[in-house]
Amino acid sequence: MVRSLRLTAGRTTLAALLTVVAVALPSGTWLIVGGRQVEREAALEVDRVYTKAYKMGVKLASHLSARLAVLREQEARRPFYHYEAVYHDPHGASGTATVALSPLAQGPSHPYVLSYFQVDEQGRLSLPRHRDRAGGLGWEDDGEAFATLRQQLADVATFCIRGYDPSTACPAGATPAAVGEGHAERGERSLQLYVEELEASAWRRHRRASSRNGDQRPARPAHAGNGHPGGEEPKVLIVIGDLDWYTLPVGGEPNLVALRSVDTPDGTWTQGFAISRQAIGDYLRDAYYPARFLPIDPAREKRPGEIVVPVEGTAWGISLDLSSALDEVASKAAVDRRRFLQTVLFITLTAALAGVMVVALVYQSERLAAQRAQFAASAAHELRTPLAGLRLYSEMLAEGLGDPSRARQYASRLAGESERLGRVVTNVLSFTRLERRMLTVDPRPGDLGAAVREVVARNRPALEEAGAAIDLQLPDEPVTARFDRDALGHVLQNLLDNAEKYTREAADRTIRVAVEARPETAVLRVADRGPGIPPALERKLFRPFARGESQGGPEGLGLGLVLVRALVTAQGGDIRYAGAAGGGAVFTVTLPR
Repeated sequence: MVRSLRLTAGRTTLAALLTVVAVALPSGTWLIVGGRQVEREAALEVDRVYTKAYKMGVKLASHLSARLAVLREQEARRPFYHYEAVYHDPHGASGTATVALSPLAQGPSHPYVLSYFQVDEQGRLSLPRHRDRAGGLGWEDDGEAFATLRQQLADVATFCIRGYDPSTACPAGATPAAVGEGHAERGERSLQLYVEELEASAWRRHRRASSRNGDQRPARPAHAGNGHPGGEEPKVLIVIGDLDWYTLPVGGEPNLVALRSVDTPDGTWTQGFAISRQAIGDYLRDAYYPARFLPIDPAREKRPGEIVVPVEGTAWGISLDLSSALDEVASKAAVDRRRFLQTVLFITLTAALAGVMVVALVYQSERLAAQRAQFAASAAHELRTPLAGLRLYSEMLAEGLGDPSRARQYASRLAGESERLGRVVTNVLSFTRLERRMLTVDPRPGDLGAAVREVVARNRPALEEAGAAIDLQLPDEPVTARFDRDALGHVLQNLLDNAEKYTREAADRTIRVAVEARPETAVLRVADRGPGIPPALERKLFRPFARGESQGGPEGLGLGLVLVRALVTAQGGDIRYAGAAGGGAVFTVTLPR
């Protein structure tokens, strides 16, 4: 039996190890490989966001760069005198100081231009805007919006007179917006200049026209022609530099500004225009990702999820905020990870549960195999003992051996061994029918006390010969109940046989059998004064091949109580075990009235 248990434990352990390997190895591999795949998909999704954003940024920057380049090219060809609110066209045919309205007087014609301005070398700022005041032309120096604009552009004027150098478009204090061919790191401009020649008289008429209409800058005297051959005055040279992009503060915020220098007889002026960041913001408003137009500063630390695409020709770029898109990707990746882990966990638990069931089946089959082997050995022993007695006493009677006067005793022994053999065979056959679900009973109303008296009377001689005594306690009145007489005999015979076996070492071998009538049930109680059932074995008491003692107990098949419980239950009753107060075992059978 010990060897069988060891074999069972060894096979079960092997099955458990194989199950663990079969579940853990694929699940672990799946977790590692699948987890990497989920992370790879998340990384690819992030790359897709960045790729899409970069392509969109390049498209926006390219379009904006082209529009700014066209604007710069158009403004580079604008005459210098357009920056006056009113002017006299130096190239006009009229010899009088005819006043013309600047095309810039009504405000910027391009949506990207915030304002045009002009700064002289003393830092005085003028805007080519006007309004009709009492039928005349004059500077529009009132109005809250206009005053605010002048205040904002005052920062540009401050920058454009600080450290002024005629060879530069703007002083060294300004920051060039683009560093390209012909430009240096510190804002030096290329000398791409063009010269406009004007008649001295045309220049004087122009200055008088601008002075009469609000320009208070003192005009330097032009050459009158004295001392020149033929009385001819020299030409007035206006040297105009090329427009270039600069980053200058406008209203305390960095802004993209186009500047050019204009060298005149009255001094060097700076002309240009500021770009409207609001207009460009409106252009970027419909972008898929939130976009801003800002200067590129290598020292500025990029925000998480931000990419900046340079706008060609300027030191500005389009900043795209991808934080929301990346958060969405991160949330989706977290959901994918959670679903993947839940799937792995579910499949692993399902496989583990299936593995546990397989191990349990292996254990159960091995345990049943061991129990059947034990049953076969016990049955052989149980059969061999009465067969040996039958053979011994039958040979003694057949050959006339032994004491002739004890022939009846020998015959009685033969009958007892035959009955014992019959009980073993009956138990085996009944258990076989029970496993096949073929065990049937036919309960009928009857006197339970009378049926118990018959069974006790039939078993008393054998029990008393084995050294046990029976104390039968029956009520005076009949106890009616529904039961099968054969099944009841089988039940009581097994209980009496168990009580006799387990009291062989007890000082008191009395077996008490009592019948009691209750309102709804009839009770049959069998009690002995043996060692009782250990608490650890009580829960296994009515299982096949279970024994009341783990080792050293009397021989048996371990089927008696299983059959007792099956027969009692089939009759609609119940059986319970309880330990006796002074030691021993008490089995209580209840049957319906």
